[in-house]
Amino acid sequence: MDSSPPPYFRYWGKSPRENEPRITHLLPYHALDVAAVGSVILGRDALLRERMAGVLQVSSDQLTPLICFLLATHDIGKFSTPAFQLKNSRASASLQGIEGDCIPGHHSDLGFALWNEILWDSVVEKNLIRLDGDFDSDEWQDVLFPLLKAVCGHHGTPPAGDFSHFRRSFLPADIEAAETFVQDCASLFFVDGTWPLLAKDDLAKRVPQFSWLLAGFCTLCDWIGSDRDYFRFTQEHTPLTAYWEVSLKRAEKAVREKGIIPVRPASEQGLEILFPSIFPEHAPTDLQHYCATCTLGTGPHLFVIEDITGSGKTEAAITLAHRMMAQGDGEGIYFALPTMATANAMYSRINRTSDSLFEERSYSQVLAHSASRLQRVMQTFLDERIGSRNPGTAWLSDNRKKALLAQVGVGTVDQALLSILPVHHQSLRLIGLARNILIVDEVHACDSYMHKLLQVLLEFHAASGGSAILLSATMTQRQREELARRFARGAGWPIGILTSGGYPLITHLSLAGPPDEHPLTAIGEKRVGVSLVSSEDEAEAALIEEAQNGGCACWVRNTVDDAVEAYIRLKERLPAGTVRLFHARFALADRLEIEETVTRTFGKASTPEVRAGRILVATQVVEQSLDLDFDLMVSDLAPIDLLIQRAGRVHRHDRGPRGEARLIVLSPLQTEEPGATWYSDLFPRGAWVYPDPARLWLTAGILGERGEIVVPRDARILIESVFGPESEGVIPDGLQKAAAENRGKDNADASFAAESALKLKKGYTMTEGQWQSDARTPTRLGEPTVTLRLARWDGKEVWPWADAPDPRAAWELSQVSVRETYAASEVAFAQPLAGAVERAKSRMADMGKNAVIVPLHSSEEGWEGSTLNHSGKEVMLRYHQEVGLMRTAP
Repeated sequence: MDSSPPPYFRYWGKSPRENEPRITHLLPYHALDVAAVGSVILGRDALLRERMAGVLQVSSDQLTPLICFLLATHDIGKFSTPAFQLKNSRASASLQGIEGDCIPGHHSDLGFALWNEILWDSVVEKNLIRLDGDFDSDEWQDVLFPLLKAVCGHHGTPPAGDFSHFRRSFLPADIEAAETFVQDCASLFFVDGTWPLLAKDDLAKRVPQFSWLLAGFCTLCDWIGSDRDYFRFTQEHTPLTAYWEVSLKRAEKAVREKGIIPVRPASEQGLEILFPSIFPEHAPTDLQHYCATCTLGTGPHLFVIEDITGSGKTEAAITLAHRMMAQGDGEGIYFALPTMATANAMYSRINRTSDSLFEERSYSQVLAHSASRLQRVMQTFLDERIGSRNPGTAWLSDNRKKALLAQVGVGTVDQALLSILPVHHQSLRLIGLARNILIVDEVHACDSYMHKLLQVLLEFHAASGGSAILLSATMTQRQREELARRFARGAGWPIGILTSGGYPLITHLSLAGPPDEHPLTAIGEKRVGVSLVSSEDEAEAALIEEAQNGGCACWVRNTVDDAVEAYIRLKERLPAGTVRLFHARFALADRLEIEETVTRTFGKASTPEVRAGRILVATQVVEQSLDLDFDLMVSDLAPIDLLIQRAGRVHRHDRGPRGEARLIVLSPLQTEEPGATWYSDLFPRGAWVYPDPARLWLTAGILGERGEIVVPRDARILIESVFGPESEGVIPDGLQKAAAENRGKDNADASFAAESALKLKKGYTMTEGQWQSDARTPTRLGEPTVTLRLARWDGKEVWPWADAPDPRAAWELSQVSVRETYAASEVAFAQPLAGAVERAKSRMADMGKNAVIVPLHSSEEGWEGSTLNHSGKEVMLRYHQEVGLMRTAP
């Protein structure tokens, strides 16, 4: 009898880092570590286990051994001596007695090639898989290979499927070792040593859908199973059965401390439990009452909530999500917002409620958006202030790709959309979302490109058994129907036509039957008088009059440059300190300070003394993220949905009698036969922001005709009159060309989104034109942006503009984003400045290494510096804490 150890013990799987002992971690042991993590997670996360089993339509008892077997083979490509083992020549010489140079080839691609060329036939020949008689081996291979692609592609992209280098990548001994390992794993995980017999009904459909979840699950397990703090490197030969028991104990500790296992939702439900500072002091709105008491039925669910600003949609959505969590339709929530500013604001609100969602405080909570390193600084600050809820939160928040695994996630919609785009580790985001209730706020803020991506996201989410809540104050009927249909498609449901034109309205899709379109009773009618003026002088006169009469007002301008010019003019005509400027082109530290001041002056808690005589000149930054309240709103002409939002900032809170709520719109004179430059003649800059003059003409026309905005009565009418299908017939001839061009652009953007998004039915596979390493698949279209890092140049060193004890935070707080045409790259600095910039970069390590450093020197008019624009031309910049970043004339 041969007592020699199995051949797979001659292969290493993990190498030590520099300055560590030269011991390696054997490949079979790393494989079992990853499988053990999967076993522990599935054993302790019942919802995830049941959800994955439901997609594949197998029992939970069948699911776990099958997944553990697949996880154990995730690194099967590392059995390639020429392409992988020789990367550590010392280890390969010690284990196999082989030395030499590596050949090209990634072990993910090689692993799938090994399955395709050798292992599949081997497992069939050895009866390691039971095949239904109605399928032959090749048919089963086609059906089941998405599972193998999912585990082999655990490094973030599917395997390439190029088998041309297979023969030179594996030695005969490599193939023998891989075959032996697969056979021993089958004996370890399956009771009779064979795969469970999968029901063939719709298997060709179910396996591709399941592969998306499996890919994300494998990545998660591999990341945890590769942590050497938990899984000690082992080179001694131990039978797989014995090592499996050791690995399971290590996996228990790792999974627990990483914060992956969810805390149970609290059984106590209701508005008073979740929001004790609001209820019962205030009566719930009809929307909130409905969400707290409606019959849910069986999930998955889609709720579409359409109601006015201030109706309590956030509280209603959280209450609804908590009820779904309590009945097992989700383990947490991910709140997706349109911007980082709105995400930051929502994160603060969620902090006041999240403890009531769960039985214990050890749940994980993460803020997820593109400012990831600043996010960690904010997270640290939060944990110090309120106490860390979960030790695993730090691990989940140190990488945006893991952030969606948290039980309470708040971030931009972009982070969710990345789960259905061909980007690295999208599947990790996808499986994080699959466990949670997805709440998307301000859905109307999505353009045609993002709207199409959101449809795909809902399809994927529904296919995995997930539930979603969509919130909007100004969604069109067409948008609602498109989103509902795509969710139903993912869930596999038929859906009839949505017929209700009511507003406010809540639409509910579930397994219970036809869609429920439930009209809601409004919280009250709000009337805002609307008047149109055609000159900036008239707009400024109205603002000055309001301030002199003791009121407070806001002028929302459509571009930063227009806002700065208006601010300077108003500042000269009003008392010092009564006019404030707010836009997005401030360094983050200054923007946060301005935001705090603006909220204190115009927010819900502001006093009459603080508000009196104050004017805010701002851009679109005040539309969504801040709870502001003005006596008068002046706005540049913008699309009707945005003007409804801006009107919502007038008389937002009850402050006693204060006259009529008014919105003054600066607009070109309304004419029945406008020319193509009707809008751009008055707003040459704004025409770049809102390039469809036809929709703007329709907006001005209906507002001029009605003379008021009454919500909720007029909300649906106003939106449909500008964006609905019947609006096309009233566009004047002079604007038809522009309207057609914009329709064409919208259609092209939607088509691009459809082509860019992943295809649920194709499964986790390398598709033509996608997953290319040099391809950029954005979550939003538009001109690329560049991150500038403002710095102070003192003649010797370059320091971050912002002051902070942590230098990482100081540089993050010194950032401002601009369009690439505005500023694109650094100039060639002369010495000694060039040396100072390089020293500053070296102190940043990898933090913001792609940011453009802008050294500023003090001048009489502020701080000045220069960059290069996208054409390579030097651009002079001036920064002032009062007006922000501006380009100066050459």
